[in-house]
Amino acid sequence: MNKKWIIMLLVFILVLIVFWQVVLDDGEGERQNSNEESADEPDHQQEQEDLLYSTEDMDYEIEVIGEDLEIPWSIAPLPDGRLLVTERPGRVILLDGGEVRVLRDVEHVGEGGLLGIVTSPDFEQNRQVFLYYTYAAENQLFNRVSRFTLEENTLTDETTILDEIPGSQFHNGGRLKFGPDQKLYVTTGDAQQPERSQDTSSLSGKILRINPDGSIPEDNPFEDSPVYAYGLRNPQGMAWHPVSGDLFASDHGPNSQDEINLIVPGENYGWPIETCSEENPQYQEPLACYTDFTLAPSGMDFLPWERLDETPLYVAGLRGNRVMRVD
Repeated sequence: MNKKWIIMLLVFILVLIVFWQVVLDDGEGERQNSNEESADEPDHQQEQEDLLYSTEDMDYEIEVIGEDLEIPWSIAPLPDGRLLVTERPGRVILLDGGEVRVLRDVEHVGEGGLLGIVTSPDFEQNRQVFLYYTYAAENQLFNRVSRFTLEENTLTDETTILDEIPGSQFHNGGRLKFGPDQKLYVTTGDAQQPERSQDTSSLSGKILRINPDGSIPEDNPFEDSPVYAYGLRNPQGMAWHPVSGDLFASDHGPNSQDEINLIVPGENYGWPIETCSEENPQYQEPLACYTDFTLAPSGMDFLPWERLDETPLYVAGLRGNRVMRVD
């Protein structure tokens, strides 16, 4: 994938976030780490944000590669350069190919709905696509991960590989990514039940790690459990460092206190007991914590053409519709 195409992908991710932010600010979202602009925001805070997000020294070009989408949430590039896009109400779009699937049983309520999408590392051989979505059963909300096959321009053969992840109107997590180890990583929110994040028998408020068939890897930190890390509130971004292979994740905090974390298998990240915890050996200290303003971090990635000795992490923020560079 060349440099221009990756730039286009990053811009498109930001376009998706703009759409999502518009919907949340239109009355659907009741985000406790509010993304709304405050009339009382101090001048020094605005100066700090302007400094962090300055683009005057950057050379970039914006190109729109998708428009007229309905609450787009996540994208998955195909080997031929086309993109699969999820729309939260339940539709999967293939750019340059139109609609490929409508999930009729998606429960689109609040922040729930059709969320994450990722293709198999062996996509060219097996044509597999994985989706994360919210559904209702017995008057409760849940999330699941299902595997499909992309045939022509249609997703077929749904197989559920991870089910009954607690769901809610808010805090559903929903990001799917394959790691360098070929395992599928899944972010889940606390589903508005914060205490579940500390319960390693619950799938809420976690980063999960499973095999592509839904089975549990033998080297997971908790025996017979998909839980990989816990004590998270609503993680929605994951990225692996291209040199070290370390996993980084973003987490929405309450009323700011958004975090960027280095994910260590089996470790506790503190929610709801602590946020932005420092000098407490019980919890992993975040690499970055934003307390002066709300970033509302979502998708994130490293850019492969950056110098390897100074590879920065780029994080898309719902608040202000920005991409932030984290060194």
